Amino acid sequence: MDDFGSKLIRVTQNDNVFEVEDILTNILSRLPVKSLLICKSVSKYWRDLICSPSFMHSHLVQSRENSSYAFYPSYPSWDDNIPLLTKTDGETTQSFLDCDGFYFEGMVCSFNGLICCTNFHGPFVYERIEDSNTFDIHICNPATREVLLLPPTPTSEYIPKIGVSFGPTLNEYKVFQFYYRDEQLYECKVYSSIVGSWKSMGTVPYSPYTSSNHVCINETVFWFSLSMIDGRLVGHILAVDKEENFSTIRIPEEETMRPFLVNLEGCLCLVARHGLGQLDIWALQDSKESVWMKKWSDNIPQNFNIQGLSYVTVQKNEILLANWVRSVFYNMETRTWREFNWEHAHEDKFSLPMAYTESLLPCKY
Repeated sequence: MDDFGSKLIRVTQNDNVFEVEDILTNILSRLPVKSLLICKSVSKYWRDLICSPSFMHSHLVQSRENSSYAFYPSYPSWDDNIPLLTKTDGETTQSFLDCDGFYFEGMVCSFNGLICCTNFHGPFVYERIEDSNTFDIHICNPATREVLLLPPTPTSEYIPKIGVSFGPTLNEYKVFQFYYRDEQLYECKVYSSIVGSWKSMGTVPYSPYTSSNHVCINETVFWFSLSMIDGRLVGHILAVDKEENFSTIRIPEEETMRPFLVNLEGCLCLVARHGLGQLDIWALQDSKESVWMKKWSDNIPQNFNIQGLSYVTVQKNEILLANWVRSVFYNMETRTWREFNWEHAHEDKFSLPMAYTESLLPCKY
């Protein structure tokens, strides 16, 4: 098979010439990761092809066509593996993350098949961490079952806020971690997948409100943040660009308390719910001048109005709105609503859903 696979076979069809690698890439890139891991044992040629960056990119392009969402158990598990469920086109599959029985406090983000998860050892009270406990960050690929534990960082009295930027290469990323210092200042550290270590960025005046309400667009990370200004609580956006420069963006006055940040067609947008059932979407027009335009507005049917909205994400033309009990979809093209039926989920047993795309990308650059 090695000899056969190494030869270039030319096939002429409709005046187009293909090499065997093009044909194999076209076929294999349509397979799920589980099948590709088996195909790697067929021959050295197949293994090298599947492990090549160009093939990983081709496979990722195909995977993005299938909408998928990931959940994990939101209760402690002391087994050797943590199950992670993914849902694609109505079908449910289960993967396992080899994490020595850690308890995942949350999925921070998911991008190109890599999921950033946080966990801690030992009990905590609200957002405080006891001195004897440690806080860990993992980068996981559920499809390949690879898990990378990032180097430890100094302990903090409170659980740090996290954010991840991706790019420009496929599996290059930076993890930002904010530590509480005092009433006015936070310390920020950044981990680079290229360097493989943390570095301090010094103190910053603002900190993200939550880790989950952040988004990365064109290598810039955006978080929703709350600050006391002139005696009142004001919402704004904290941003860090690819050169690691910080900035803040004002948000529309009527959306100041709790909008959700999403990437809609490469544009930073805010998704907010008003009153008894109105959904608004704002698009950022100018980050320097904080200029926003209301891009969308629609009414939420009473039977789809989620109380205590905790997470919002967008895939293609659908918005997923979720809390710990219920998830619903809104289709912007048809202006219709539907329930996200998750047969495995049960109240207080599974995490919030997070957009997920299966890939072969390694966790370590």
